[in-house]
Amino acid sequence: MDPLLDMQVFVRVAQLARFAAAARELQLSPAAVTKHVNALEARIGARLFDRTTRQVALTEAGRVYLERCLECLHAFEDAQASIGELAARPTGLLRVTAPIDFGENLAPVLAGLMDSHPELVVDLRLSNRVVDLVEEGVDVGVRVARSLDGTYVARPLARSRLAVMGAPAYFRRYGRPQRPEDLAQHRCFAFTEPRPMQELAFTRAGQETRVKLNVVMLSNNGEALMTAMRRGVGLVVAPSFMARNDLEAGQVQPLLTEWSLPGFCVYAVYPHRRYLLPKVRVFLDALAAAFGDGSRDPWWPEPGADAPVARRRPAQHPRPGTRRARTA
Repeated sequence: MDPLLDMQVFVRVAQLARFAAAARELQLSPAAVTKHVNALEARIGARLFDRTTRQVALTEAGRVYLERCLECLHAFEDAQASIGELAARPTGLLRVTAPIDFGENLAPVLAGLMDSHPELVVDLRLSNRVVDLVEEGVDVGVRVARSLDGTYVARPLARSRLAVMGAPAYFRRYGRPQRPEDLAQHRCFAFTEPRPMQELAFTRAGQETRVKLNVVMLSNNGEALMTAMRRGVGLVVAPSFMARNDLEAGQVQPLLTEWSLPGFCVYAVYPHRRYLLPKVRVFLDALAAAFGDGSRDPWWPEPGADAPVARRRPAQHPRPGTRRARTA
C-alpha cells in the first residue's frame, strides 16, 4: 500500500476521532480506512488507536506518531507547493484558533488577508479552552497568557495591559476609587476563565497591595462584562485589547493608572518551525504587521488619552449596593 496515503488516512482519523467521518471526508469506504490504519500499525509495530464501539482515541504511541506524520505531510505539501510560482501562492484552508474575546481584533486581520489572497479559505475557531493544535489540525493559535509552556513554537505579537475600568455613569452614581483598597467597597465584575479573577495584586514603586474585590457579576465572556460596565452597573478588570475603542471614545475610563497590574502577552503559536506552508507564513506576517513584535501594547491609549474624570465624591451619592432615591 501507499505509505503516504496510509499516513494521510491515519491523520484524518486522529483529527476527527472517527473512522467513518474520515472515510466520508477522504471519499473512501470505512473498510478501506481500517485497512490503511492496520497496514500502518503493522509497518511500525505499534498500536496507534484504542478503539471501542463508541469512540476512537490515540494511544501514547499514536500521539507521538501523529506529530511526526504531520511534519512529514507538511513537508510533502511544502514541496508540492514549491513547484512553480502559481503553486507557491497561499491557498487552501487556514485553521485558526483564538480566545473568544480576541476575535474582534483578529477579524480585520483575516479580512485583509483574504482580500489579498482570494484563494485562501479561513476557519476561525473562537474558544477559551486551550486547543491542542496537533490533535485538532489547527495551523495557528493566538494565545493570551502571562507565559507559555513551550509545547509549540511561539511568536510574540503584543503586550496587553490589565486595568480596572469604569464608565462615567458609574462614577456619577458611586464615585471614583482613589486607592486600590477602595475597590473592596465598589461593585466589580470578574472574568471566570481560566479561574475567577476576584483578587488583584497592585504594585507601585516596588510595593504590592492585594485587594479582594466585591464581585457582583461573573462571566466567561468579557464582552458581557464590558456591556454591563458601559451602562454604569459596575467596574471591570479587563485587558487593553478589549477596551481600545471605548477608551478612545471616552466611554470608559481607566482607574488607578499610577498602579500596575500583571498584564498579558499575546502570542501566535504553531506546531513546527520548519516546513511552514505559504498560508501560515502570510498569516504570521499579517499578525506581526497588525500587532507588532511583542514589545508594546498597541491597544493602550497614548499618554494624555486616559485623563481621569473629576475626582470628587459628592455626599449625596449612595454607597455601592444601595438604591438611589428618585427625584421628581
